[in-house]
Amino acid sequence: MKKGIAPEEVAELFYKYLVETNKEKWLLTFTKYHQDRGDQYGSSPDLYWRAGQKMQRDYGYTYKRVPEKDTQLDENRRKFFFQRYKPNGEKSASPAPITIIRDKDLDGEWRVDVATV
Repeated sequence: MKKGIAPEEVAELFYKYLVETNKEKWLLTFTKYHQDRGDQYGSSPDLYWRAGQKMQRDYGYTYKRVPEKDTQLDENRRKFFFQRYKPNGEKSASPAPITIIRDKDLDGEWRVDVATV
């Protein structure tokens, strides 16, 4: 993943790669800590990936950011919300939150810390 990506773009890439079933690129949206555990069964990325892929298979969801809900938690953490949409365009449930942080292990780059699929 290129350097200097804005937190909004990291969040958007997380859902884009999830929908595209591109696990390799999807894992790069995470903090170094989570990237290193991406293939461990039961880790946060493993759970997000399996749940996200089930959502794709069973419901065909797509995700769209809800910018009016963007929140800066502090100088190093941002929270965004993404609305899930069914293939027919109908909204599904409440918007899903995702928290992006500056990762000290990746020279302060913005990366996913916690997400909902």
